[in-house]
Amino acid sequence: MGNWYLVRHGETDWNKTGRTQGHEDVPLNATGRRQAELLAKGLDGIEFAGIYSSDLGRTLESARLIAAGRETAIATDPDLREFAYGTWEGLTMAEIEARHPGALAERIDAGNQDFAAPGGENTAQVLARVRRFCVRVAMRHGSPDNVLVVAHGGSIRALVVCLLDLADADFWRFQVDCTGLAVISDHPGSRVLERWNDTSHLAGLDGGSPV
Repeated sequence: MGNWYLVRHGETDWNKTGRTQGHEDVPLNATGRRQAELLAKGLDGIEFAGIYSSDLGRTLESARLIAAGRETAIATDPDLREFAYGTWEGLTMAEIEARHPGALAERIDAGNQDFAAPGGENTAQVLARVRRFCVRVAMRHGSPDNVLVVAHGGSIRALVVCLLDLADADFWRFQVDCTGLAVISDHPGSRVLERWNDTSHLAGLDGGSPV
């Protein structure tokens, strides 16, 4: 295959206010739509054999704006969803810490792959479903096909871990901004991270939060 172009969705009002979204279907705001439109210009001229998106509204809307004018159909895949955060969805980090003291440190700082929010998913579960997606896409496309994947902060991190064959514990080492672009090139027997969290297309617009 050619290159994997990985994009986080545009900003939502919950990104702006620092609320945890998870599977909650929060739409893009005006800034998020503009971010996606600017990225579309930055990707103009690149041919994509496949375009994939999480089935949540904020990613699908981002994908449609980025892919506007292209003939390639967008395929949605629930395996690309963000973490399910269970009862944490809709809460800010401060509210989560107030209700569950120390839980955020256990999940992120300690790198606990088995920790999940109440009613939510853990890192290992997200990695498992994203690995399924990567296998399906790699089998579907050949060299020199480029693919575009529009997903979430969590699933983008998982994609990088899976595609680069990193340790699961590396998951939280990556910052992912709204419409941040990563490019991973395929080579015989290996892959190379060519670009990471590139937001140069935003030209002064504020990026989203990493939540």
